[in-house]
Amino acid sequence: MASIPSTDHTTLSSTPQDTLVLRMDKAARALLAAGTTEADTQTELQTLCLPITALWCRILRFDPAVPNWPDRDRCVVPSSAMLPLLSAMLHLTAPDTQDLSATVDYGQHPAVEIATGPAGQGMAAAAGMALAEQQLAKRYGRSLVNHRTWVLARDSDLATGVALEAAQLASRFGLSRMAVLVCPSPLTDPTDFSDSLARFGASGWSVRKVRAHDLGAIMSALQAILRARKPTLLACMPECCHTLPDLPAEDELTGPWSPTARRGASIRRSWLRRLAQHRGRADFERELAGKPRQTMREDWGRLWRQTMRAAPNGSSQQAAFAGLGALALLRQDLAILAATSSTRSARRANLPIPFSHSAQPCGIQEHGMAGMLNGMARHGGILPCGVAGMMTIDRMRSALRMTALMRSKVLYLLTDDGLALSDNGGGWQPVEQLASLRAMPHLAVFRPACAEETFACWQAALNWPQGPALLILCPNPPPPRAGASRRAGHYGGPSHGGYLASCGAGARHVTLMASGPEVAIATQAGQHLSEQGLNVAVVSIPCWEVFAQQTPAYRAAVLGSEGLRVGIEAASSFGWERWLGADGIFVGMDDFGISAPANAVYERFGITAGAICEKVLARFLASGAQKDSSPTAPSSSRLEDLDMSLTITRL
Repeated sequence: MASIPSTDHTTLSSTPQDTLVLRMDKAARALLAAGTTEADTQTELQTLCLPITALWCRILRFDPAVPNWPDRDRCVVPSSAMLPLLSAMLHLTAPDTQDLSATVDYGQHPAVEIATGPAGQGMAAAAGMALAEQQLAKRYGRSLVNHRTWVLARDSDLATGVALEAAQLASRFGLSRMAVLVCPSPLTDPTDFSDSLARFGASGWSVRKVRAHDLGAIMSALQAILRARKPTLLACMPECCHTLPDLPAEDELTGPWSPTARRGASIRRSWLRRLAQHRGRADFERELAGKPRQTMREDWGRLWRQTMRAAPNGSSQQAAFAGLGALALLRQDLAILAATSSTRSARRANLPIPFSHSAQPCGIQEHGMAGMLNGMARHGGILPCGVAGMMTIDRMRSALRMTALMRSKVLYLLTDDGLALSDNGGGWQPVEQLASLRAMPHLAVFRPACAEETFACWQAALNWPQGPALLILCPNPPPPRAGASRRAGHYGGPSHGGYLASCGAGARHVTLMASGPEVAIATQAGQHLSEQGLNVAVVSIPCWEVFAQQTPAYRAAVLGSEGLRVGIEAASSFGWERWLGADGIFVGMDDFGISAPANAVYERFGITAGAICEKVLARFLASGAQKDSSPTAPSSSRLEDLDMSLTITRL
């Protein structure tokens, strides 16, 4: 842990640039003092005021007139308690007389890079921004991409697990252009703060301490950060007794005349000239806008089908990996972070990992990985994709929630869906995860049933306009009939979120609805019910969110307006009443699973074709349907003749 020697303020004040920083610092302190923050938070703000003012006046690449230009330095403020300091800097450098004295929030000003949230999330997002900068610089060179990521953190951010995971990943990826400025809170035990600094040092960071009211030491530390080959943590330590030079506030050099504005405008103009002459300008601007090439969709489909010809099976997981590998060849802006849980599951199922050449391994640090994906999306010019096991979503949920809150475009592939790992016990069998993910605003959850459906869901996920999208995948292939397309009565398609897979002629008696591997079970149950004289429709709903956005006429054509509705899914029933109505039947899991083969677990919960047929026919008998004179109505003899020894094909 390095410590910067101090320098006396009276010596520095004779330098015009340092005098300017001190005057701007005084103006910023006046704005902070006028706020209504709590006393402890006000102490932190006052402690960090001089380091942040020095950063903005002397180091930061930022043009207040165009606060969202691509090669600006990212100044990340993850805590709402620190936002008044950012507001003061924006107020002093604003290009007009707009009122920024009040705290600004995410979405109100383009300089607010991320939304504030739980401790540590901003640290992970900042690491993702630094990773995005690194990847873009490798592709386009330092003439177009030459900025840094600065984080104004609190000591509580350092102590979180997600921040430590992100710190280790930042060190592993060599994100030397990331720096964190922090000071201890008056309420924090000094030993705890020292332990946090030691953990970052042990994670491969350069950790420095500096007196927060010593401008000479601060400038030396900031200059050292610019030369560092590691991510840096700068701890600004408060002084019990300190005095600042009694200088007037620099009122005549604020706004468009501030050093930040003048330097930022000059740097941006030089960057625009380089951009105009750069041979990769068209690709750079297209990727910043998030637009693929016009022929991407056709090329993607062709490459995907070529890969699937050599695929060992037609599972949704294999199809998703093939789609990701093809996408990585066509979109250079695609950035993949993969957790150990996903690569292990692929190897366990003897599945190739076609994206391994372009994926960054993140080990078992899924929470830090998810936070970094969020930051990569907020940076721009990158299409981030994360690959992890289905059950690890519980560790990523907080970061995923921040992604959805900011409506960031992030793709997730979650492997080992359903009861694929049944032998590992109930801890690896999702029950409530699907329902909780579907309840998250702006998040699209796709659960495809077969290879063709998976590729359609891939396309729909890319086109999802509201934020992140997840593909939940099963490693085991479905029965052949589950992957058949254009059967009798087929209507719509997976890209609509839900579609009619098959249906007989005439009025419906039963509509079987399912997603993922359970579509195969619904198809098998539909065949047996059809043999009993019932007109059965089988509906696949791979994505509730996309299906809900379809027109009422389309949804009515798929779900039908009459007959019994049955929902089938190896998960909790929570939320299924949306499609089943008050009189529908749900077949699924009402408890945690067990350690047993998949067939045994399905049978325990009654998620088999035979059990479904029994429930449906029992409902018709209980409602008196056997008294209907219609020739298609079921009878009690048909129920007795039904072979209840039906078993599902192993999924």
